[in-house]
Amino acid sequence: MKKFTLLFISLFAIQALFSQPVLNSSLNFTIGDTYRYDGYSDVINIDPGPGGANLVWDFSTISGGSYYEGEGVICVDPSTTAFADSAAVADADICIRSLENPDFGPYQYFECNNTSQNLIALGFLATGNTSFGTYTDIQTALEFPFTYGDDFNDTWELLVYSIDMGYYFMRDSSIVTVEADAYGTITTPTGEYQNVLRLKRTTLDYSWSNYGTGWISLGSFTDIQYEWHAPNIKVPVMIILEAEWLPGSYDVRYLVEHNFPTGIEDLVDYNLEIFPNPATDRVTIKIDEMFNSVSIYSLNGQQMDVVTSQTGQSHQQTIDLSKYPKGVYFIKIGLEDGNVVTERIIKQ
Repeated sequence: MKKFTLLFISLFAIQALFSQPVLNSSLNFTIGDTYRYDGYSDVINIDPGPGGANLVWDFSTISGGSYYEGEGVICVDPSTTAFADSAAVADADICIRSLENPDFGPYQYFECNNTSQNLIALGFLATGNTSFGTYTDIQTALEFPFTYGDDFNDTWELLVYSIDMGYYFMRDSSIVTVEADAYGTITTPTGEYQNVLRLKRTTLDYSWSNYGTGWISLGSFTDIQYEWHAPNIKVPVMIILEAEWLPGSYDVRYLVEHNFPTGIEDLVDYNLEIFPNPATDRVTIKIDEMFNSVSIYSLNGQQMDVVTSQTGQSHQQTIDLSKYPKGVYFIKIGLEDGNVVTERIIKQ
């Protein structure tokens, strides 16, 4: 019996090792998610390779291009953004904007559900170039569930309106095919990821511009984007873009920072309020249980500070955040019954 049990466990482990990854609605964004890409432009010495099963990609070293450091972004409530009065934004669940420059842009508005993740609007703030774009035919970024061998077709159309000039100045219409054409293990400049699913996104795009004299066709362009998705990470860990307007070269991006797995778990479920969130200088905690300490953690799990409860305020606490840089943190509340509650906060 013991030998049979060990054999069963071994077979199960082998099956799990080679199981095909599946993308599902757990990849939908939530408020407070942050991530950042770095990348290289004009890369000539890279090959995404063919599709297939149980492949190995090694992109640990990228050469033949120009390195650039990306800017961190954060997922926020669309109603708190500059374009909140738009009817399109009212249908959005999440807005992705700059973490460091919230008053500049760009803004991406997503509608997320159990079967798909859709881009429905774009906004941009800049002196003399404030614009807002709506998808008259929404762009489907992902469908769920999605695994090796699956594919879907999508068409989308975007109209961009210049708020400064007072008219529509850009139009894009695209036909897209998305294929889950490979899975395996990938190594990027930041490390190795196993059981990743690669998506091949082929886009035929037709573009027009208008600067007050009528629409002018800019022609059609084809690009192929390869995206590698790792388990429990909401964005691709690696993106390679092969575009017709980048002849002979690629644009490469790889994930360097994200906060999707917190490493800190709630042990109990209590009625907890934290406000305001996002906060600037101070945040208040209110809970229906007595607590004796509050700890502040960074995204990587490092304890930043411990605050003891105020006398006579065992259900409420105000914390000074002014000494912390802008970013996302976790508040860990130690209850008098020995349990712990954690919550994510955003410092602006």
